[in-house]
Amino acid sequence: MTRYMRGRLLALSAVALLAGCHSSGRADMSRLSAPAQDYLLITSYFMAEGGMVSRLQDGGLSGQQVYDMATSLKYGKSMILAALTKPSRKARRNGQQAVELIVACTNQPDPSTLGGRTPRSCLPNGPASPDAKGQVPPQPATPAHK
Repeated sequence: MTRYMRGRLLALSAVALLAGCHSSGRADMSRLSAPAQDYLLITSYFMAEGGMVSRLQDGGLSGQQVYDMATSLKYGKSMILAALTKPSRKARRNGQQAVELIVACTNQPDPSTLGGRTPRSCLPNGPASPDAKGQVPPQPATPAHK
């Protein structure tokens, strides 16, 4: 029970943090120093990752949903690393969008609540496939509509 509540609180905190960043706070965040922005980006990523791990532990997901979650997590990690190794405004924005994608994949509906319908992919343009090096091609952070 404690693990369940802790995971839900972590996911809720991540969503609240991202909602705060998404609202009028975007302009305020650009006023922060680059190290402070990087710190917030890393913190957001780890909060989103924790929420996703909690959701995976809850179970009740389809194989495609688990694949989408793993893909978004791998993509998020690569975008965060890119933002930290080659800092720029665009790299930070890509990192923020990747964290938003992780949260979107975490918030997928339980397939049992869809009345036999297949859940939509949380990844834009459907499932992404890693290339030969195991890298996931960049995806915009908007949910796909099938």
